[in-house]
Amino acid sequence: MRKTTPHDVAAAQADFRDLSRVLSSLPDAAAVERFLRELCTPAECVDLAKRWKLMQELLSGKTQRAVARELGMSLCRITRGARYAKSPDSILAASARARVAKAVGRAVPVAPARENT
Repeated sequence: MRKTTPHDVAAAQADFRDLSRVLSSLPDAAAVERFLRELCTPAECVDLAKRWKLMQELLSGKTQRAVARELGMSLCRITRGARYAKSPDSILAASARARVAKAVGRAVPVAPARENT
């Protein structure tokens, strides 16, 4: 496999922005889901879903180790998600917080993610 160059990163960033625009232009959630299923392999869809689930689990108060164990993910990946969960300006965390709050019927604090205990 070829090493990623700065040029590759810059090109990918432009393509990622374009992908974001396309996703935001789709008419509804069903269209976004269909688009993602056509774009990604089944394994990539599972990975994306697990990343979303880990945010919700962390924000619901579970420990990083418990989430890693339950989702079968590395603690390193969980720790990355925990950094976003603790960030007050993360749109990912804000979206997951809103989803968790709706499920439990109450507001979720901005930084409830606990350490690796």
